[in-house]
Amino acid sequence: MTNPTVHHVSASRGRVRAAYTLMCPENLVENALPHLTGVNAMPLATPRSLPARFGEYLLEFEPGGRSTRPLGAGFENFLYVLDGEAHLSADTHTTTLPPGGYAFFPEGVEFSVEAPGATRVLWVKRRYERVAGVADPEVVIGHVDEVTHHPDDTIGGTYAPLLPLDERYDMAMNFMRFEVGSRFQMVEVHHQEHGLYMTEGEGVYYLGDDHVEVSAGDFIYMAPYCPQSFYATGSTRPSYLLYKDINRDGF
Repeated sequence: MTNPTVHHVSASRGRVRAAYTLMCPENLVENALPHLTGVNAMPLATPRSLPARFGEYLLEFEPGGRSTRPLGAGFENFLYVLDGEAHLSADTHTTTLPPGGYAFFPEGVEFSVEAPGATRVLWVKRRYERVAGVADPEVVIGHVDEVTHHPDDTIGGTYAPLLPLDERYDMAMNFMRFEVGSRFQMVEVHHQEHGLYMTEGEGVYYLGDDHVEVSAGDFIYMAPYCPQSFYATGSTRPSYLLYKDINRDGF
């Protein structure tokens, strides 16, 4: 009797914990969403398997990939182009976003998207938490290189708010850059949840009770009150795009 063939599975850095989830490129599988054709739409965070109150997706467009009807109904939506080029239209707004370009559409503004070539886009969506006496947010279109990057000695790098931080907005999208060898000067613990996508470089993240190696293409979901800290390693300056909820009390 011959021995059965043994298939060896490569080890993965991906982890699922109560306080956080680490998704790595080798963990992701093809996925389809309605009204997107020629697009591999891979969920990074959703309320289905996490305590997340937002969704984040990595959209991989084939050349000519597009939406077949307007998207985003019932949500506020943020899109950030990692590479390639995305044509967006929403109401009276039409724009072409290059790498580093982004757009925010408040609840009630649906959008269409098309990519002429191979393109990767991060899509963040959440239900807007309306507050009496506070005006609704507005459409924001910009580029990561055209906003102010504020030095912050407590993290050893810079942070750039891509959206206004005033009370109309209940979500923040911040672009963080670090010097190689820098580290957080404290272990942060706060009530916001986070969605973190590594855009460049590598480092070690302290999450809960774990030290986790991270590199470009990794995604981390951090639940509220997850202890967290970051140490920048490697030879390239690390950077990441960070979602968090803001300006609301959580009830």
